[in-house]
Amino acid sequence: MSAAENERELTSTLNLGLRSIQSPGVVSAAENFLQKIDPSIKSMIEEVCLPDSHRAMLVIHRGPAQGSRFLLDDDEVSIGRSPESDVFLDDVTVSRKHARITRSTDGFSISDSHSLNGTYVNSISVTSQALRMGDELQIGKFHALFFGNSHIKSLGEKK
Repeated sequence: MSAAENERELTSTLNLGLRSIQSPGVVSAAENFLQKIDPSIKSMIEEVCLPDSHRAMLVIHRGPAQGSRFLLDDDEVSIGRSPESDVFLDDVTVSRKHARITRSTDGFSISDSHSLNGTYVNSISVTSQALRMGDELQIGKFHALFFGNSHIKSLGEKK
């Protein structure tokens, strides 16, 4: 191949991911989950979401450990494959120190800890993001729903 042909050569990168498309009348992942769960679990989630609560909950709704629930009641919660993590996600798609969720007076936020596979909120790769009621977090193969006392609902959550 000549030098002129090399200059015209283009390289493309394709990102093939599964992203949900929200349209009118479509039930969000959080609403769908809440419709199907046991009433006792639903009441725990409702308690966490009370306006005066300073706690939140992550619920794994897809992937390994489906149904696992993690109460977020500390100012900082670590997420990772390390057994010392507050939210222990045992899979090679999760970094040892993958992300952390912090609580402030404004609510909860998630920050990626320079993980290999990244942290996603509502199918968008983030380095740091405020969390809202009904947000879907993806960490490796794990898909979790965020339930907290935020009065601001996520884009995927109906009013």
